[in-house]
Amino acid sequence: MTKLMTLLVILSVSAFANTAPNNFPHTSGQPNEQYTFVDFQSANYSIKYDVKNEKVSAFTKIVFKQSEAGIPLFDLVPQVTEIKLDGEIVKSKTVQSPDKVTSYKAALKTLAAGTHTLEIKNEIDKNVRFEKDGVQSAFWMSDLNDRRYLEQYIPSNIEFDQYKMTIELSFVNTIAKQTIYTNGKVVEKSNNTYVIDFPKYFTASSMFFHTATEGRFEEEKYDYTSINGRVFPVTVYSKSSIWGGGNVPKAVKGSKKVLKELEAKLGAWSHENLVIYVAGQGGMEHSGATITSLSALGHEITHSYFARGVMPIDGNSGWMDEAIASWRDDGYKSDSKPNFSSTKMAAHSQYQRTTDRKAYTQGANFMAYLNYNLKNIGGLETFLSNMYKKYTHKNINTELFRTELETFSGLNFEGDFNQYIYGQGKLDNSKEVRINPYHPQLSEKQLLELL
Repeated sequence: MTKLMTLLVILSVSAFANTAPNNFPHTSGQPNEQYTFVDFQSANYSIKYDVKNEKVSAFTKIVFKQSEAGIPLFDLVPQVTEIKLDGEIVKSKTVQSPDKVTSYKAALKTLAAGTHTLEIKNEIDKNVRFEKDGVQSAFWMSDLNDRRYLEQYIPSNIEFDQYKMTIELSFVNTIAKQTIYTNGKVVEKSNNTYVIDFPKYFTASSMFFHTATEGRFEEEKYDYTSINGRVFPVTVYSKSSIWGGGNVPKAVKGSKKVLKELEAKLGAWSHENLVIYVAGQGGMEHSGATITSLSALGHEITHSYFARGVMPIDGNSGWMDEAIASWRDDGYKSDSKPNFSSTKMAAHSQYQRTTDRKAYTQGANFMAYLNYNLKNIGGLETFLSNMYKKYTHKNINTELFRTELETFSGLNFEGDFNQYIYGQGKLDNSKEVRINPYHPQLSEKQLLELL
Protein backbone atom coordinates (compact mmCIF):
# COMPACT_ATOMS: atom_id res chain seq x y z
CA MET A 1 0.00 0.00 0.00
CA THR A 2 2.84 2.40 0.85
CA LYS A 3 4.52 1.78 -2.49
CA LEU A 4 1.20 2.33 -4.30
CA MET A 5 0.54 5.58 -2.48
CA THR A 6 4.07 6.80 -3.26
CA LEU A 7 3.52 6.06 -6.94
CA LEU A 8 0.23 7.94 -6.91
CA VAL A 9 1.87 10.93 -5.26
CA ILE A 10 4.64 10.96 -7.86
CA LEU A 11 2.14 10.76 -10.71
CA SER A 12 -0.08 13.48 -9.29
CA VAL A 13 2.85 15.79 -8.59
CA SER A 14 4.24 15.24 -12.08
CA ALA A 15 0.87 16.00 -13.62
CA PHE A 16 0.55 19.18 -11.56
CA ALA A 17 3.97 20.50 -12.50
CA ASN A 18 2.79 21.89 -15.84
CA THR A 19 -0.55 23.32 -14.78
CA ALA A 20 -1.71 26.90 -14.35
CA PRO A 21 -3.09 28.50 -11.19
CA ASN A 22 -6.79 28.04 -10.52
CA ASN A 23 -9.26 29.94 -12.68
CA PHE A 24 -11.28 32.49 -10.72
CA PRO A 25 -14.74 34.10 -10.92
CA HIS A 26 -15.56 37.17 -12.96
CA THR A 27 -15.95 40.17 -10.65
CA SER A 28 -19.29 41.09 -12.19
CA GLY A 29 -20.86 38.09 -10.52
CA GLN A 30 -22.49 36.96 -13.74
CA PRO A 31 -23.34 33.24 -13.59
CA ASN A 32 -20.96 30.75 -15.22
CA GLU A 33 -18.39 33.42 -16.05
CA GLN A 34 -14.79 33.10 -14.96
CA TYR A 35 -11.32 34.29 -15.83
CA THR A 36 -9.47 31.42 -17.42
CA PHE A 37 -5.78 30.66 -17.77
CA VAL A 38 -4.93 29.37 -21.22
CA ASP A 39 -2.23 27.34 -22.96
CA PHE A 40 -0.29 29.24 -25.65
CA GLN A 41 0.55 27.10 -28.68
CA SER A 42 2.60 29.79 -30.42
CA ALA A 43 3.29 33.52 -30.29
CA ASN A 44 4.44 35.41 -33.37
CA TYR A 45 5.63 38.96 -32.79
CA SER A 46 6.28 41.70 -35.31
CA ILE A 47 8.22 44.61 -33.80
CA LYS A 48 9.00 47.76 -35.77
CA TYR A 49 11.50 50.40 -34.64
CA ASP A 50 10.79 53.67 -36.44
CA VAL A 51 14.01 55.52 -35.67
CA LYS A 52 13.11 58.85 -37.29
CA ASN A 53 9.77 59.09 -35.48
CA GLU A 54 11.10 57.48 -32.28
CA LYS A 55 8.34 54.93 -32.02
CA VAL A 56 8.28 51.18 -31.36
CA SER A 57 5.14 49.29 -32.37
CA ALA A 58 4.37 45.63 -31.83
CA PHE A 59 1.82 43.35 -33.42
CA THR A 60 1.30 39.92 -31.88
CA LYS A 61 -0.60 36.85 -33.05
CA ILE A 62 -1.12 34.12 -30.47
CA VAL A 63 -2.76 30.74 -30.95
CA PHE A 64 -3.95 29.28 -27.65
CA LYS A 65 -6.01 26.46 -26.24
CA GLN A 66 -8.60 26.93 -23.54
CA SER A 67 -9.66 23.88 -21.53
CA GLU A 68 -12.72 25.54 -19.95
CA ALA A 69 -15.20 28.17 -21.04
CA GLY A 70 -14.38 31.62 -19.75
CA ILE A 71 -12.66 34.95 -20.33
CA PRO A 72 -9.05 34.28 -21.39
CA LEU A 73 -6.13 35.62 -19.39
CA PHE A 74 -2.65 36.51 -20.59
CA ASP A 75 -0.40 39.40 -19.62
CA LEU A 76 0.80 42.69 -21.07
CA VAL A 77 1.82 45.70 -18.99
CA PRO A 78 1.75 48.40 -21.75
CA GLN A 79 -1.58 49.76 -22.90
CA VAL A 80 -3.30 47.75 -25.63
CA THR A 81 -4.06 49.80 -28.76
CA GLU A 82 -6.11 47.06 -30.41
CA ILE A 83 -7.10 43.53 -29.49
CA LYS A 84 -8.99 40.87 -31.43
CA LEU A 85 -10.28 37.44 -30.45
CA ASP A 86 -10.92 35.09 -33.37
CA GLY A 87 -10.99 38.12 -35.67
CA GLU A 88 -13.44 40.16 -33.60
CA ILE A 89 -12.36 43.43 -31.97
CA VAL A 90 -12.90 43.23 -28.21
CA LYS A 91 -11.95 45.22 -25.15
CA SER A 92 -9.31 44.34 -22.58
CA LYS A 93 -8.63 45.28 -19.01
CA THR A 94 -6.21 44.59 -16.20
CA VAL A 95 -7.65 42.27 -13.54
CA GLN A 96 -6.29 41.30 -10.16
CA SER A 97 -5.90 37.78 -8.85
CA PRO A 98 -8.49 36.90 -6.17
CA ASP A 99 -6.02 37.69 -3.37
CA LYS A 100 -4.69 40.80 -5.17
CA VAL A 101 -1.13 39.46 -5.13
CA THR A 102 -0.69 40.09 -8.86
CA SER A 103 -2.51 41.23 -11.99
CA TYR A 104 -3.15 39.94 -15.51
CA LYS A 105 -4.62 41.20 -18.76
CA ALA A 106 -8.03 39.85 -19.79
CA ALA A 107 -9.49 39.83 -23.29
CA LEU A 108 -13.12 40.61 -22.54
CA LYS A 109 -15.06 37.93 -24.35
CA THR A 110 -16.30 34.64 -22.97
CA LEU A 111 -14.97 31.80 -25.11
CA ALA A 112 -15.88 28.17 -25.32
CA ALA A 113 -13.24 25.55 -24.62
CA GLY A 114 -11.09 24.96 -27.70
CA THR A 115 -8.44 26.62 -29.85
CA HIS A 116 -8.58 30.37 -30.42
CA THR A 117 -6.55 33.20 -31.94
CA LEU A 118 -5.57 36.39 -30.13
CA GLU A 119 -4.22 39.44 -32.01
CA ILE A 120 -2.84 42.45 -30.15
CA LYS A 121 -1.25 45.78 -31.00
CA ASN A 122 0.75 47.79 -28.50
CA GLU A 123 3.64 50.23 -28.32
CA ILE A 124 6.92 49.68 -26.47
CA ASP A 125 8.59 52.56 -24.64
CA LYS A 126 10.35 50.77 -21.79
CA ASN A 127 14.14 50.44 -21.98
CA VAL A 128 14.31 52.12 -25.37
CA ARG A 129 16.59 55.02 -26.30
CA PHE A 130 16.65 56.55 -29.76
CA GLU A 131 19.81 58.24 -30.99
CA LYS A 132 20.65 60.02 -34.22
CA ASP A 133 22.50 56.96 -35.51
CA GLY A 134 20.02 54.25 -34.45
CA VAL A 135 18.32 52.80 -31.39
CA GLN A 136 19.33 51.04 -28.20
CA SER A 137 16.70 48.69 -26.79
CA ALA A 138 16.46 45.64 -24.56
CA PHE A 139 13.97 43.41 -22.78
CA TRP A 140 15.51 43.64 -19.29
CA MET A 141 13.70 41.42 -16.79
CA SER A 142 13.57 40.61 -13.08
CA ASP A 143 12.23 37.74 -10.96
CA LEU A 144 12.15 39.84 -7.79
CA ASN A 145 9.36 42.22 -8.85
CA ASP A 146 5.88 41.41 -10.07
CA ARG A 147 5.11 41.46 -13.80
CA ARG A 148 8.71 42.06 -14.82
CA TYR A 149 9.17 39.33 -17.43
CA LEU A 150 8.35 39.51 -21.14
CA GLU A 151 4.94 41.04 -20.40
CA GLN A 152 6.66 44.40 -19.79
CA TYR A 153 7.10 44.71 -23.54
CA ILE A 154 4.94 42.30 -25.56
CA PRO A 155 2.04 39.95 -24.76
CA SER A 156 3.04 36.76 -22.95
CA ASN A 157 1.58 34.01 -20.85
CA ILE A 158 2.36 33.30 -17.21
CA GLU A 159 5.61 31.47 -16.39
CA PHE A 160 4.01 28.02 -16.17
CA ASP A 161 3.50 27.96 -19.95
CA GLN A 162 6.10 26.90 -22.51
CA TYR A 163 5.51 27.82 -26.13
CA LYS A 164 7.17 28.59 -29.45
CA MET A 165 8.00 32.27 -30.01
CA THR A 166 9.14 34.09 -33.14
CA ILE A 167 10.01 37.77 -33.58
CA GLU A 168 10.12 39.55 -36.91
CA LEU A 169 12.19 42.64 -36.24
CA SER A 170 12.50 45.69 -38.50
CA PHE A 171 14.32 49.01 -38.22
CA VAL A 172 12.90 51.70 -40.49
CA ASN A 173 13.75 55.31 -41.33
CA THR A 174 17.40 54.76 -40.53
CA ILE A 175 20.58 53.83 -42.36
CA ALA A 176 22.32 52.71 -39.18
CA LYS A 177 23.17 49.04 -38.84
CA GLN A 178 21.92 47.28 -35.72
CA THR A 179 23.51 44.38 -33.82
CA ILE A 180 21.20 41.77 -32.28
CA TYR A 181 22.22 39.96 -29.09
CA THR A 182 19.81 37.13 -28.28
CA ASN A 183 19.48 33.51 -27.22
CA GLY A 184 17.29 32.85 -30.25
CA LYS A 185 18.36 31.94 -33.76
CA VAL A 186 18.72 35.10 -35.90
CA VAL A 187 18.27 35.24 -39.66
CA GLU A 188 18.65 38.54 -41.55
CA LYS A 189 15.88 38.65 -44.16
CA SER A 190 16.96 41.94 -45.70
CA ASN A 191 18.75 45.11 -44.68
CA ASN A 192 17.73 45.86 -41.05
CA THR A 193 15.00 43.20 -41.06
CA TYR A 194 15.50 40.07 -39.00
CA VAL A 195 13.63 36.98 -37.85
CA ILE A 196 14.45 35.51 -34.45
CA ASP A 197 13.25 31.98 -33.62
CA PHE A 198 13.16 30.81 -30.01
CA PRO A 199 12.92 27.19 -28.80
CA LYS A 200 9.52 25.78 -27.90
CA TYR A 201 10.56 25.16 -24.28
CA PHE A 202 10.87 28.91 -23.58
CA THR A 203 8.65 30.64 -21.05
CA ALA A 204 7.98 34.32 -20.30
CA SER A 205 11.31 34.54 -18.43
CA SER A 206 13.52 32.71 -20.95
CA MET A 207 14.07 35.21 -23.75
CA PHE A 208 17.15 37.43 -23.94
CA PHE A 209 16.91 40.32 -26.41
CA HIS A 210 19.17 43.35 -26.77
CA THR A 211 19.74 45.45 -29.87
CA ALA A 212 22.36 48.17 -30.20
CA THR A 213 23.92 50.20 -32.96
CA GLU A 214 26.75 48.34 -34.61
CA GLY A 215 30.12 48.84 -32.93
CA ARG A 216 28.67 50.04 -29.64
CA PHE A 217 30.06 47.07 -27.71
CA GLU A 218 33.34 45.23 -27.55
CA GLU A 219 32.66 41.53 -28.17
CA GLU A 220 34.32 38.17 -28.60
CA LYS A 221 32.87 34.92 -29.91
CA TYR A 222 34.15 31.41 -29.40
CA ASP A 223 32.93 27.84 -29.80
CA TYR A 224 32.71 25.63 -26.73
CA THR A 225 32.90 21.85 -26.98
CA SER A 226 30.56 20.27 -24.45
CA ILE A 227 31.35 17.04 -22.60
CA ASN A 228 28.90 15.26 -24.91
CA GLY A 229 30.84 16.43 -27.97
CA ARG A 230 28.33 19.05 -29.09
CA VAL A 231 29.81 22.39 -30.09
CA PHE A 232 27.83 25.54 -29.31
CA PRO A 233 28.61 29.24 -29.88
CA VAL A 234 29.35 31.67 -27.05
CA THR A 235 29.12 35.46 -27.42
CA VAL A 236 30.59 37.75 -24.77
CA TYR A 237 30.15 41.51 -25.01
CA SER A 238 30.63 44.60 -22.88
CA LYS A 239 31.16 48.33 -23.04
CA SER A 240 34.87 49.03 -23.03
CA SER A 241 34.28 51.89 -20.58
CA ILE A 242 33.13 49.59 -17.77
CA TRP A 243 35.85 49.29 -15.10
CA GLY A 244 38.36 50.63 -17.59
CA GLY A 245 37.81 47.85 -20.11
CA GLY A 246 39.24 44.35 -20.32
CA ASN A 247 35.98 42.73 -19.25
CA VAL A 248 35.41 40.67 -22.38
CA PRO A 249 38.63 38.62 -22.20
CA LYS A 250 38.12 38.16 -18.46
CA ALA A 251 34.56 36.94 -19.02
CA VAL A 252 35.66 34.63 -21.84
CA LYS A 253 38.23 33.02 -19.55
CA GLY A 254 35.79 32.93 -16.63
CA SER A 255 32.93 31.46 -18.65
CA LYS A 256 35.11 28.61 -19.90
CA LYS A 257 36.09 27.81 -16.32
CA VAL A 258 32.48 27.90 -15.10
CA LEU A 259 31.19 25.80 -17.99
CA LYS A 260 33.83 23.16 -17.28
CA GLU A 261 32.84 23.14 -13.59
CA LEU A 262 29.10 22.94 -14.16
CA GLU A 263 29.24 20.36 -16.92
CA ALA A 264 31.37 18.11 -14.69
CA LYS A 265 28.94 18.45 -11.79
CA LEU A 266 25.52 18.72 -13.46
CA GLY A 267 25.80 17.54 -17.06
CA ALA A 268 26.15 18.76 -20.62
CA TRP A 269 25.00 22.24 -21.63
CA SER A 270 21.45 22.00 -22.95
CA HIS A 271 20.88 25.33 -24.72
CA GLU A 272 21.62 26.25 -28.33
CA ASN A 273 24.09 28.97 -27.38
CA LEU A 274 25.38 31.15 -24.55
CA VAL A 275 25.21 34.95 -24.59
CA ILE A 276 26.94 36.93 -21.84
CA TYR A 277 26.52 40.68 -21.44
CA VAL A 278 29.06 41.93 -18.89
CA ALA A 279 27.15 45.02 -17.85
CA GLY A 280 29.00 45.94 -14.68
CA GLN A 281 25.79 45.98 -12.68
CA GLY A 282 22.53 44.16 -12.61
CA GLY A 283 22.16 40.44 -12.95
CA MET A 284 19.47 38.34 -14.57
CA GLU A 285 19.36 34.85 -15.96
CA HIS A 286 17.82 33.61 -19.18
CA SER A 287 17.89 30.30 -21.04
CA GLY A 288 21.46 30.23 -22.30
CA ALA A 289 22.05 33.94 -21.71
CA THR A 290 22.69 36.41 -18.93
CA ILE A 291 23.26 40.04 -18.10
CA THR A 292 25.87 39.96 -15.37
CA SER A 293 28.90 41.38 -13.62
CA LEU A 294 32.20 39.51 -13.63
CA SER A 295 31.73 38.55 -9.97
CA ALA A 296 28.26 37.10 -10.65
CA LEU A 297 29.28 35.16 -13.77
CA GLY A 298 29.27 31.74 -12.11
CA HIS A 299 25.97 32.39 -10.34
CA GLU A 300 24.21 33.47 -13.52
CA ILE A 301 25.54 30.65 -15.73
CA THR A 302 24.41 28.19 -13.04
CA HIS A 303 20.90 29.50 -13.65
CA SER A 304 20.96 28.13 -17.18
CA TYR A 305 20.87 24.76 -15.42
CA PHE A 306 18.41 25.54 -12.62
CA ALA A 307 16.01 28.44 -13.33
CA ARG A 308 16.13 28.51 -17.13
CA GLY A 309 17.09 24.87 -17.80
CA VAL A 310 15.01 23.10 -15.17
CA MET A 311 12.41 25.83 -14.77
CA PRO A 312 10.20 26.90 -11.85
CA ILE A 313 6.48 26.89 -12.48
CA ASP A 314 5.66 29.91 -10.27
CA GLY A 315 6.72 32.10 -7.37
CA ASN A 316 6.47 29.21 -4.93
CA SER A 317 9.05 27.32 -6.99
CA GLY A 318 11.58 30.04 -7.77
CA TRP A 319 13.29 29.68 -4.37
CA MET A 320 14.88 26.39 -5.51
CA ASP A 321 17.04 27.75 -8.31
CA GLU A 322 18.24 30.77 -6.32
CA ALA A 323 19.01 28.47 -3.39
CA ILE A 324 20.95 26.08 -5.65
CA ALA A 325 22.95 28.86 -7.32
CA SER A 326 23.69 30.53 -3.97
CA TRP A 327 24.71 27.18 -2.46
CA ARG A 328 27.13 26.78 -5.35
CA ASP A 329 28.44 30.33 -4.73
CA ASP A 330 29.08 29.39 -1.09
CA GLY A 331 31.33 26.50 -2.14
CA TYR A 332 28.89 23.57 -2.13
CA LYS A 333 28.65 23.56 1.67
CA SER A 334 27.35 20.77 3.89
CA ASP A 335 25.53 21.51 7.18
CA SER A 336 24.15 18.99 9.65
CA LYS A 337 21.12 21.17 10.40
CA PRO A 338 19.60 24.41 9.07
CA ASN A 339 20.69 27.62 10.79
CA PHE A 340 17.18 29.09 10.73
CA SER A 341 13.89 28.07 12.33
CA SER A 342 11.35 28.33 9.51
CA THR A 343 10.39 30.22 6.33
CA LYS A 344 7.47 30.33 3.92
CA MET A 345 9.58 30.30 0.76
CA ALA A 346 7.11 27.96 -0.96
CA ALA A 347 3.96 28.80 0.97
CA HIS A 348 2.83 31.96 -0.75
CA SER A 349 -0.32 32.43 -2.79
CA GLN A 350 -0.68 30.13 -5.80
CA TYR A 351 -0.80 33.34 -7.87
CA GLN A 352 2.60 34.57 -6.59
CA ARG A 353 4.96 35.26 -9.50
CA THR A 354 8.10 36.49 -7.74
CA THR A 355 10.90 34.66 -5.95
CA ASP A 356 11.16 34.79 -2.16
CA ARG A 357 14.37 36.68 -1.32
CA LYS A 358 15.14 34.31 1.55
CA ALA A 359 16.17 31.80 -1.12
CA TYR A 360 19.61 33.45 -1.31
CA THR A 361 20.38 32.85 2.37
CA GLN A 362 18.07 30.43 4.16
CA GLY A 363 17.41 28.62 0.88
CA ALA A 364 21.13 28.14 0.26
CA ASN A 365 21.55 26.89 3.81
CA PHE A 366 18.72 24.38 3.30
CA MET A 367 20.56 23.05 0.22
CA ALA A 368 23.66 22.61 2.42
CA TYR A 369 21.48 20.64 4.84
CA LEU A 370 20.24 18.43 2.02
CA ASN A 371 23.84 17.95 0.89
CA TYR A 372 24.73 16.68 4.36
CA ASN A 373 21.84 14.22 4.35
CA LEU A 374 22.84 12.88 0.94
CA LYS A 375 26.56 12.59 1.69
CA ASN A 376 26.58 8.78 1.57
CA ILE A 377 25.01 8.63 -1.90
CA GLY A 378 26.95 11.26 -3.80
CA GLY A 379 25.63 14.39 -2.12
CA LEU A 380 23.34 17.05 -3.50
CA GLU A 381 25.44 17.37 -6.67
CA THR A 382 24.55 13.82 -7.73
CA PHE A 383 20.87 14.43 -7.04
CA LEU A 384 20.85 17.70 -8.98
CA SER A 385 22.64 16.05 -11.89
CA ASN A 386 19.90 13.42 -11.97
CA MET A 387 17.21 16.09 -11.74
CA TYR A 388 18.76 18.05 -14.56
CA LYS A 389 18.98 15.01 -16.78
CA LYS A 390 15.34 14.11 -16.10
CA TYR A 391 13.76 17.59 -16.20
CA THR A 392 15.86 19.56 -18.67
CA HIS A 393 13.63 22.15 -20.38
CA LYS A 394 10.67 21.19 -18.19
CA ASN A 395 8.83 23.04 -15.44
CA ILE A 396 8.93 21.78 -11.86
CA ASN A 397 7.44 22.79 -8.52
CA THR A 398 8.54 22.36 -4.91
CA GLU A 399 6.54 19.19 -4.28
CA LEU A 400 8.00 17.49 -7.33
CA PHE A 401 11.48 18.45 -6.13
CA ARG A 402 10.77 16.94 -2.71
CA THR A 403 9.27 13.78 -4.17
CA GLU A 404 12.25 13.24 -6.45
CA LEU A 405 14.56 13.88 -3.52
CA GLU A 406 12.86 11.20 -1.46
CA THR A 407 12.84 8.73 -4.34
CA PHE A 408 16.56 9.33 -4.91
CA SER A 409 17.56 9.01 -1.25
CA GLY A 410 14.99 6.70 0.31
CA LEU A 411 14.65 9.30 3.07
CA ASN A 412 11.56 11.18 4.20
CA PHE A 413 11.94 14.97 3.95
CA GLU A 414 8.29 15.85 4.47
CA GLY A 415 8.86 17.21 7.97
CA ASP A 416 11.86 19.24 6.87
CA PHE A 417 10.02 20.83 3.97
CA ASN A 418 6.98 21.51 6.15
CA GLN A 419 9.11 23.29 8.73
CA TYR A 420 11.78 25.06 6.71
CA ILE A 421 10.11 25.68 3.34
CA TYR A 422 6.36 25.68 3.97
CA GLY A 423 6.49 27.66 7.22
CA GLN A 424 4.84 25.19 9.57
CA GLY A 425 7.44 25.90 12.21
CA LYS A 426 8.03 29.05 14.23
CA LEU A 427 8.95 31.75 11.74
CA ASP A 428 12.21 33.55 12.40
CA ASN A 429 11.40 37.18 11.67
CA SER A 430 14.45 38.53 13.43
CA LYS A 431 16.79 37.97 10.49
CA GLU A 432 16.91 40.70 7.93
CA VAL A 433 16.56 39.47 4.37
CA ARG A 434 19.84 40.20 2.62
CA ILE A 435 19.74 41.70 -0.86
CA ASN A 436 21.83 39.39 -2.98
CA PRO A 437 24.74 41.31 -4.55
CA TYR A 438 24.28 39.37 -7.79
CA HIS A 439 20.73 40.68 -8.21
CA PRO A 440 20.77 44.34 -7.13
CA GLN A 441 17.66 46.43 -7.57
CA LEU A 442 18.28 48.92 -10.38
CA SER A 443 16.42 52.14 -11.05
CA GLU A 444 14.84 52.95 -14.39
CA LYS A 445 17.76 55.29 -15.08
CA GLN A 446 20.28 52.55 -14.33
CA LEU A 447 18.48 50.14 -16.63
CA LEU A 448 18.62 52.69 -19.44
CA GLU A 449 22.33 53.09 -18.85
CA LEU A 450 22.79 49.38 -19.57
CA LEU A 451 21.60 49.91 -23.13
